[in-house]
Amino acid sequence: MKDKRTLDIILIIVGAFVAAFIIATVVIYTVKGWQYDVLIPCVVGGGVLEAVNTAFITVNKIKKGIKQSDEEEDFNNDVVG
Repeated sequence: MKDKRTLDIILIIVGAFVAAFIIATVVIYTVKGWQYDVLIPCVVGGGVLEAVNTAFITVNKIKKGIKQSDEEEDFNNDVVG
């Protein structure tokens, strides 16, 4: 349950950043009269930011889970044997 909560919080933060960036960029570009060239597609990147963050968090949690289960197994073996 806690794992899902952490992932949700991180993704909400990333989503808020992307939304704020897009709004600020649209306002600045409109006021200055600039063209929307490459900046927004590079930052938003078709959801790559969210995918990379999600993958990083998931891989770290899996590694942490594997380490915890190994430590618990070693502890149980020491207690029993």
